[in-house]
Amino acid sequence: MSKNLKSIYNNIIKDKNPQENIPEFLGMATEKYNTYATVRLALHYYTSYEIYWDEGENWSAILHDYIKKINSVVSNGLLGLKYREDLDQYIKQIDEIRQGITEGMEKVTLYADLIEIFEYALNRVEYRFNEMQELEDDEEIAKEVLRFIFDGEDNLLINERIKDVIGQLPVRITKQKYYDYISDSLNELMGASKDVLDTYIYFIRGCAMLDLSQDMKEAYPELWEKKEKLEQLDFRAISREEFQAASQLLQETVELLEVESTAFYVLIDLVNELYTLLLCAPYIGQVSEVENQQREAALYIIKSINNAFSKDKQEEASTEILSRFELIEGIQEDMEFDIMSYEDGLYHIDKNYANLVESMGKAEIMKSLLIIKDLHSASKFIDLDNKSSDKPVDKEELRQEIDKLIKELDERFKGSDRMITRAIMANTMNKIPVFFNNHTEVMDYVLYSLNKCTDMAEKYAAMEIIYSMMEE
Repeated sequence: MSKNLKSIYNNIIKDKNPQENIPEFLGMATEKYNTYATVRLALHYYTSYEIYWDEGENWSAILHDYIKKINSVVSNGLLGLKYREDLDQYIKQIDEIRQGITEGMEKVTLYADLIEIFEYALNRVEYRFNEMQELEDDEEIAKEVLRFIFDGEDNLLINERIKDVIGQLPVRITKQKYYDYISDSLNELMGASKDVLDTYIYFIRGCAMLDLSQDMKEAYPELWEKKEKLEQLDFRAISREEFQAASQLLQETVELLEVESTAFYVLIDLVNELYTLLLCAPYIGQVSEVENQQREAALYIIKSINNAFSKDKQEEASTEILSRFELIEGIQEDMEFDIMSYEDGLYHIDKNYANLVESMGKAEIMKSLLIIKDLHSASKFIDLDNKSSDKPVDKEELRQEIDKLIKELDERFKGSDRMITRAIMANTMNKIPVFFNNHTEVMDYVLYSLNKCTDMAEKYAAMEIIYSMMEE
């Protein structure tokens, strides 16, 4: 951190001379984010170009459409902008692209959750067709599992191991007991913010296949068709041939989803950096010679990759491009500590000086910088339009949400194969907070699951996975 930034940052945090320090801080933040995003865009753009030529032939049509739109905004909105008044239209374009990519990633994630359910179910019947070795006595197995779970004093690790084990053990609890676990986990959120409750319920719904929609079918008809074939399986009477065909179908789906999700991550990185540069554009001034050289080198790479995309044929990186990479090597890492300071300062200003910022005519730059801060948060797909609510959840609101969720789960189970129902239970129970109070309760649950499971193929498959976890 430079002495100037350190001094201004400390004054901001300590509330010293805000009228002087805030405008300077906002200007410095804009310049730093601009350089940071230019360097990152150059790096991500080059990576995306290589991935496009390695895997692009397997991309869906929507991904090809997005990369074309991104290349157009880079060409016309970033590199070729002639009139400042045209900037808003490109910001609008990149925002729409980002919303589309985010929605696409949500669909892919829901498909991935769906596949996890079928993967669980198929795994539980696999050993009907493969050789099994003799398992130990249930009580001995339970003792081994407990030793694994409680090996150490790190409570966080212990809780994670409990969840992992619950997610693999045969599910033999009643639906009512399962609903009690879900209800209890939600009741723990009494007094929490509405945002926390909504996020938790959204997570559970995804893991329980409650958010499948027509949009998913329209976006990925091939995946939807595979889903419908898997849903027709009768796991109780499945034949070897059906199992093998379903396993092959599942593998094809997993491979397709991996390509698609990787591409969405590549595209969101491009969009977030490009969005940042467009938001910074109205406020950029003079920078140091070193920082200017870094920007110029990064922009040269961006322009070269943009030209290469326009030719629609793969080209090797020229010596000129490689030399520019040398100029920006390590810059991103060097800037990350400064970026953290700017984020902290922006949070402090937004929380304590909103009215002062407005009175100084700095509301627009502040708004842009807060969006930029979100674009560089840990969540790449963060909803920029989300109006967060700190309002605490009351008892009646919580009861209604619990009743609604339980009703939807019950409807889902009515039309599902028993093995799919168990898979959904396992896939949600290992996501909720640990519901055991002591070692004895954990032991009782593990032993009950093993004792009540009379399907040896299912028990064997579950223990194979748990043993593999214990060996890691």
